[in-house]
Amino acid sequence: MSRFALLGLPEDLGHQLARILLAESHQVSRKQYLSDLRRGPSLSAVFISSDSLEYRETLCLLRETYPKLPVIVVSRFPDVKQWLDALDAGASDYCGAPFERAQLHWILNSVLGWPEPKASAPESEPLSEPILSPG
Repeated sequence: MSRFALLGLPEDLGHQLARILLAESHQVSRKQYLSDLRRGPSLSAVFISSDSLEYRETLCLLRETYPKLPVIVVSRFPDVKQWLDALDAGASDYCGAPFERAQLHWILNSVLGWPEPKASAPESEPLSEPILSPG
């Protein structure tokens, strides 16, 4: 279980994101201001919205204050240019709505360095006829 903060996210984005994170048994807190991050337990990552005009400034302040804290930029309207802009501004990753469990799981694995679950080997199907060795 990890702790995530949704910093200044619009209500609709915050609700969508929190629903998925809570379903994955993570703790989620909504924060309005950067100073609110100082209160409470340490965080695994922070989500901010690129829909606000000052998101680059917020990202810069987060990087100065919490240099090792992963910051994931989210958007209501996913766009490749916006994704590249977010990464260029120092974001750990970018995620566009509508959010999906698999998408968030992949991003969190990547950003937080979680090990990927090992896939079980497919069971081999029994042969219909016995194999006879020549001889």
